[in-house]
Amino acid sequence: MLLPVDFSLLLKDIAEVPQEQDCIVSSITQDSREAFDGCLFVALKGLHQHGLAFAEQVQEQGASAIIWESDKSISSLDGLGLNIPCIEVANLRSYLGLIADRFYQSPSNSMNIIGITGTDGKTSVSHFLAQSMDDCAVIGTIGFGKLNDLHKATHTTPDVLSVHKTLAEFKEQGVKTVAMEVSSHALDQGRVANIRFDVAVLTNLSRDHLDYHKTLEAYAEAKAKLFSWSGLKDVVLNVDDAFGQKIAKNRGDGFTYSISSISNPNNKSLALLIASDEKFTKDGVQATISYANQKGQLNAPVLGRFNLSNLLATLGVMLALNVTLEDALKHLTKVHTIDGRMEKISNLQAEDDILIVVDFAHTPNALKTVLKALREHTQKSLICVFGCGGDRDKGKRPMMAAVAEEFADKVIVTDDNPRTENPQQIMADIVAGFKQKEKVTIEHDRAKAIFLALKQAKTGDVVLIAGKGHEKVQILATGTIPFSDQEQANKVLQELAA
Repeated sequence: MLLPVDFSLLLKDIAEVPQEQDCIVSSITQDSREAFDGCLFVALKGLHQHGLAFAEQVQEQGASAIIWESDKSISSLDGLGLNIPCIEVANLRSYLGLIADRFYQSPSNSMNIIGITGTDGKTSVSHFLAQSMDDCAVIGTIGFGKLNDLHKATHTTPDVLSVHKTLAEFKEQGVKTVAMEVSSHALDQGRVANIRFDVAVLTNLSRDHLDYHKTLEAYAEAKAKLFSWSGLKDVVLNVDDAFGQKIAKNRGDGFTYSISSISNPNNKSLALLIASDEKFTKDGVQATISYANQKGQLNAPVLGRFNLSNLLATLGVMLALNVTLEDALKHLTKVHTIDGRMEKISNLQAEDDILIVVDFAHTPNALKTVLKALREHTQKSLICVFGCGGDRDKGKRPMMAAVAEEFADKVIVTDDNPRTENPQQIMADIVAGFKQKEKVTIEHDRAKAIFLALKQAKTGDVVLIAGKGHEKVQILATGTIPFSDQEQANKVLQELAA
């Protein structure tokens, strides 16, 4: 149980708290709606207003004190009517991790914290770990907590105060290992500051989030921060990926992994953990694993070559945590795909004669990876349904089209989450990337697009419904509406079976 902390102790070596203003702090938040009795309210400068706009409100709600981020536009707090301590802190954001770590009594010191970064695969690796290890919780895109009690997430990696609070709650629950997805935004914005990572994992790096980072180089620099983290004990790196090779060469240590059949002259000499003789069936993946003069057999009920790579990342983490190769491979026989990640939809029309898969792939590389993986499961035609989100990186739209055209036999382009952007413009941006427009059907209504794909599918075909994965709503300019690719696919299958 957390004990109240002296205000002055939280700000030690950060800002001076006059003795007469010292007080007891029993909680900490930057959300004014959570600032109640004994709370320390963190007032940050926002895009539209400063958190000090809520100062009087949090005081009325019982907050004990306020710390606020310096702002040139604020020269005085006169007129706010405050009678609780209100301390200005220059560069406050850079200290939030330290303040949270002090308040929550350094919870990351008491658990194995696994930081997983990369463009694709973070969620799958974190969940494979949680499925394979006892007393393991996750923090990521789908939610946070143990897998049987996940709480909904608003960001892949929450704000720094929430992360430390969550880790403190995990500690109280007896969690021993935390598999945390660490986004490039989180690394760039300090959302994981003062967390003691034990193992850092790189799944891969490809184009994404350039609306935020502007360049692929800046995106890579943000990801790279995790692999020079203070106190880091080990790394797990995909050396089938050029960025993974770069980090591996710079570090010269860690658990490096590779799939032997991937043609790359550099990855074999770098790889410590190798999968070979891989086989892909409708039931899953099989491979021979070589590690430190040991060999073992991997059998896991998941689809796709990229999931073999995710399994190797998971295996690398377990080895880094001193699990034996034999035991780790036994654990991996239990894993299963999560909602919206290479998720197989039961085919009610016939006995699985058509393979239908829902996946979150929403980047060019992710779509390419999924389509290439499904090609190995395809006997006849590979049909792809996809779209691109609005208010996001526009540059990837024609790239997604080029990937779909190259690796699928038939393509149906539809709306994803248009948000506030004109769906017609999004579609035009996508279609500009097609050279063989005869392969392409355009249908803005996502439900109709899924119907068209499943209606034309024949025995031996594979249908991929890409982009939204686990999401249960579609985001439009007018708001959100309920929509699940899985539910829609099952609905169509029932109609076609009738």
